Amino acid sequence: MSQPKEVQDRLQKIKELREMGINPFKDRAKQTHHTQELLQVENLPDIEAVSEDSNISLVGRLLLFREHGKISFGKLRDEAGEIQLCFSKEVLGEEKYSFVKKYLDLGDYIECQGDLFLTHKNEITLLVRDVELASKAMRPLPEKFHGMTDIELQYRKRYLQTTTDRTVFERFRQRTLLIQKIREFLIKNKFTEVTTPTLSSSASGALAKPFVTHHNASKGDFYLRIAPETALKKAVACGFERVFEFAINFRNEGLDPSHLPEFMMLEFYVSYWNYLDLMKFTEDLLKDAILQTTGSLQINYQGTEIDFSKKFEQVSIRDLILKDAGIDIYEARDKESLGSAIQEKGIELKDMEKLGYGNLVDTLYKKVSRPKLIDPVFLINHPVELSPLARKNEENLGFVDRFQLVVNGWEIINAFSEIIDPVDQRQRFMQQAECKSQGDEEAMMIDYGFLEAMEHGFPPMAGFGMGIERLLSLITNQENLRDVVLFPMTKASQEEVALMNELGQSASTECNTGDPVIDPGFSREQAVEIIEKYVDPNLQPHLYFVEAAMRRLADHYGHSEHKDVWGLAGLLHDVDWSITEKETMSTNPLAHCGEPLEKMLA
Repeated sequence: MSQPKEVQDRLQKIKELREMGINPFKDRAKQTHHTQELLQVENLPDIEAVSEDSNISLVGRLLLFREHGKISFGKLRDEAGEIQLCFSKEVLGEEKYSFVKKYLDLGDYIECQGDLFLTHKNEITLLVRDVELASKAMRPLPEKFHGMTDIELQYRKRYLQTTTDRTVFERFRQRTLLIQKIREFLIKNKFTEVTTPTLSSSASGALAKPFVTHHNASKGDFYLRIAPETALKKAVACGFERVFEFAINFRNEGLDPSHLPEFMMLEFYVSYWNYLDLMKFTEDLLKDAILQTTGSLQINYQGTEIDFSKKFEQVSIRDLILKDAGIDIYEARDKESLGSAIQEKGIELKDMEKLGYGNLVDTLYKKVSRPKLIDPVFLINHPVELSPLARKNEENLGFVDRFQLVVNGWEIINAFSEIIDPVDQRQRFMQQAECKSQGDEEAMMIDYGFLEAMEHGFPPMAGFGMGIERLLSLITNQENLRDVVLFPMTKASQEEVALMNELGQSASTECNTGDPVIDPGFSREQAVEIIEKYVDPNLQPHLYFVEAAMRRLADHYGHSEHKDVWGLAGLLHDVDWSITEKETMSTNPLAHCGEPLEKMLA
């Protein structure tokens, strides 16, 4: 692919530098200070009285360069901040000054040694006495004052956005700070951090549609973690009374401003607490982390004031729906009666007929009530069908001891008293399996390993899960969760697609950037020819029916991209039956799908 002229010019500079014996990509650079330290220095002299100690060495990107004859000014940025540079021909000498003007470009990483002085405009500046190129930038940065306006480009090339917009860089430093403060609070309260598997043979831990992958060695399907809940509870059974994990979770659902397919969740479990104990701890944790991260408990989010300083209110999900929709979920206790009540009220819910009772309650609440919740609210009294891992309320067995923290219409935290009765848990799993068989893709799978662990004994415990991106978006005033993820999921760019097309087959095999390509080695038309040649006409409709079923199963199990191959497997599964039937049914049961099939497909 042809390179833009600006790239060609820089490539020429790289070539010339190498010919001069200068390596444009060094293996190290000397860094004695960061910019932020230098900007705190007081009582600096002006340029005429500056010392000649040269004990300061800075390394960073060159972001600005203005020539003024024998003196030029630049701007250097490192992780801590930015500082002005002064390049003087008199100080550097003619050869080095000419090198700076000819071979340094914006975006280059440079190493500068020099001394500080104060300009006539009172700006702290480094008088550069020596400068070296640490790493040459082959492509230019976006214009500093126009920046990157294309949203998708910002997500795909975050390194350019953070370089041209310091506020974006600071947002991601704030993410790190928030996680750090939460971790410190938990450790101070005697929690132990653990790590649990990302891949599992069953999809459990939350109600969500999983990502499915295949493990070649075991020849079985595995699931990317929906939530670490069951694994963390087994860690409690190992003897850890208080455990937590900052886990990356995956949910095969839609991408919108408040949902991500890949996100970070803080999840923790505490032995001998119930959900009421956890509610108080949650409030203390959040207030501490938010105050230390932002300096305030009053948050302005898109013009809406959110107050984390007052005591968090507790509200029943039943009372909310009754107030906002006029439907009493204590009376409508099954899918049919609740569905009828929803239709009578003229409320439209997507795919309502596919939802079990619990998800129907949840979808109704999200439609009529959740958008109205602004300040932090603990939502309590959820139906048992909506909480397959939560403990039943002892006074009302149809509901569970659970709370969600909702802020500005977003669910930030989900927490509850945990089930420790293995019989009760098995029954909940079976109910979830029934919902899944009826088409509810978010219903949970049965986790037999978890059930066995529970049968060996779990202590009383309460558990907590919080979406880090949702909380961070609120406290940093971002509308889209992707704005608080350093490298969010994006589609391939036009340039990447063009390059893949240009490389052809080698792109899919050598780069290995996507799912493996499955090539059966023949087309459907060829398969049909074989069927018409070898298969009894009375059997042929059966093959086409199985083909259709296999294509549908590919969609159902998340392999839509391979449904043509699944369909071919179904279409040809009995292609040799007309030839091998008598032998298979009498003397050789293995004749079917054996040597005759290989000859037919050869």
